[in-house]
Amino acid sequence: MNQQLEKANILVVDDKPDNLRLLSAMLAQLGYEVRKVINGQTALKTVQAAPPDLILLDIMMPDMNGYEVCQHLKASPQTCDIPVIFISALDEALDKVKAFAVGGVDYITKPFSEEEVFARVENNLTIRKLQKQLSQRNAQLQKEICDRQKAEAKLRNLFANAPVGIFSVRIADGLIVEANQYFIQMLGYAQTAEVINQIACKDLYINEGDRQLILADLQTQGKVDKFKTQLLKRDRSTMQVLISAIVNLEENCWQGVVIDLHNFPASINKI
Repeated sequence: MNQQLEKANILVVDDKPDNLRLLSAMLAQLGYEVRKVINGQTALKTVQAAPPDLILLDIMMPDMNGYEVCQHLKASPQTCDIPVIFISALDEALDKVKAFAVGGVDYITKPFSEEEVFARVENNLTIRKLQKQLSQRNAQLQKEICDRQKAEAKLRNLFANAPVGIFSVRIADGLIVEANQYFIQMLGYAQTAEVINQIACKDLYINEGDRQLILADLQTQGKVDKFKTQLLKRDRSTMQVLISAIVNLEENCWQGVVIDLHNFPASINKI
């Protein structure tokens, strides 16, 4: 007996008290929690009040037969996922096609065989358990995807609206491969396409010595922090900036920020 299924809650629906007692006794000895009702209307109310893990449902009942009960269960979002095993006597007409068509997952015939009852019940409870786990995992993945999308949206918004220049430079050839609009405008350009994969960062430095010092820090320490230098703008004028950057080996690039000191207070150096 699968220990994880011992406390599963099973509802038995049959208009014959003897059948209810027999099935309840069989299932109770295996550790299942068993409830029993004698008609379809009561079964529907019971399921709505406290959904079971599995339903054993007699087909031939007065007023509302098992097929009708199952159809009502499958029509409700709250109960549609509960597995239903139909019960039918050998001398009754068991319409197997209809049983599966209305949503049944299996069937058991009377007189009951303990081995058959146990096997079909445990098999369907195991399937139900795995379905729940899959559903929970899918819900978790959906939440993770949603959270990641929100985080990425925040990062994109920060990237696009940051009051500092943000850039990414490919290590292999030194070309600027990504930049926010603020950085583009700092350089005096209007369109991102005028800069991305068009301008090498080495062409922006006024002082080649500064560029070599920045490059040395990136190569030896993996970063450079608030390095003051001058950059050349599109109109050949200069601007004094602070550059901070890190090495991103995963993307094979240098990534960093540029602060235009003309637009920031002198105390920025003390940060």
